[in-house]
Amino acid sequence: MATPAGPDSTPSARVPDVARSVLVVGTDDWAVEQTAAQLAEAGHEVLTCHPPGQPAFPCNAMVEGRTCPLDVGFAVAVTVRARPVDTPAPGEMGVICAVRAGAPLVIAGMGGRNPFQPWAARSVGPDDSLPTVVAEVAAGHVVVPAVAIGADVRDSEPVQA
Repeated sequence: MATPAGPDSTPSARVPDVARSVLVVGTDDWAVEQTAAQLAEAGHEVLTCHPPGQPAFPCNAMVEGRTCPLDVGFAVAVTVRARPVDTPAPGEMGVICAVRAGAPLVIAGMGGRNPFQPWAARSVGPDDSLPTVVAEVAAGHVVVPAVAIGADVRDSEPVQA
């Protein structure tokens, strides 16, 4: 059985199976933790942007000693929405990074006016199995780590208002 990858693991400490790696983010930590456990049970390596129970900001990319999921790569990003909010929740900021890096997005959980729907490869329906949907989406795409292609978003110039 696979286990969720630690949020402060370093790339030198482990080499993920990128094709089985999934970035999981969401509106609420409890929903992210349940989704991560379900995907790990199905054999996926789960990556997150921050440790459970800690604030979404600063994310792993901003904390010394932690590793951003973009730095190790993943096949699919999943956002699990525990409540139908119209705007991205702080815990979903990793969706923006993942979509910008070219990762396919799977949306699970509550419906409503989901702000990420235009970028979703798939939405998990009431009769769908999340691990099955993730595996199907992953079969068609693997994200190259940002550092490997020199597109590390953390090196971007700040946006001027």
